Amino acid sequence: MLVPFLIVILSACWGSFLNVVGYRIIRGKTVLGRSFCPNCSQTLSWYDLIPLFSYAYLRGKCRHCTISISVLYPMIEALTVISFFVAYYQIDESYYFATFVFFSALIVTIRTDLETMLISQWTTLALIPAGIFFSFADMISIYPLNSILGAALGYFIPWAIGMIFYLITKKQGIGQGDFDLMALVGSFTGVLGVWATLLMGSLLGSLIGGIYLFLNGSLRRNIKLPFGPFLAVGAIIYTLYAERIALLLLGS
Repeated sequence: MLVPFLIVILSACWGSFLNVVGYRIIRGKTVLGRSFCPNCSQTLSWYDLIPLFSYAYLRGKCRHCTISISVLYPMIEALTVISFFVAYYQIDESYYFATFVFFSALIVTIRTDLETMLISQWTTLALIPAGIFFSFADMISIYPLNSILGAALGYFIPWAIGMIFYLITKKQGIGQGDFDLMALVGSFTGVLGVWATLLMGSLLGSLIGGIYLFLNGSLRRNIKLPFGPFLAVGAIIYTLYAERIALLLLGS
């Protein structure tokens, strides 16, 4: 029972740090320094930073200014806990460090895209060499050529889809950040990972996005929804269950 407990505690703490990274990196701020309220800029005490617990105890409001705190904070912490908890039991230990790096980058992109509809290239393009290196070092389960091709196709396929969509509708359908994100996914998961991630991301986006628009009475409005979080969740699911998904998609 000790190991699962430690995984939950450490993952929650890491998720709290990823919140800091996501909030600051997209604004060009250093990730070093004490945490502060984004509304009143008051430095926060340690007891206001306990992952999940502090948000619930404070009822989602800052202790100092009583302004509501974004629900993204507990959501990212919970997602980190779930992702790393399942990864501990699903991922081969020799691949765990690379998975840790990959999942951390994906979770930060989820945070930034949901909050600002922007994805930092520091968490996508900058980490593609790491994915390729991990493939050469046998720290992920794909060969180097698959990693390189995955990165190239991961960028090209959504770029091509976005270009076709633009030529037909004269509107931007997929952003630059999504191209970069899929290139990162390809470098860590290979060609099949790109295919599976795009498929699952599209299905999740259609389902959850449709529900969101319906509940908000926005079906006829021109509202933009970030696609990156659905792609990132799809990539996490694929990484955790790659063999089963491969069997399902390839049928052998």
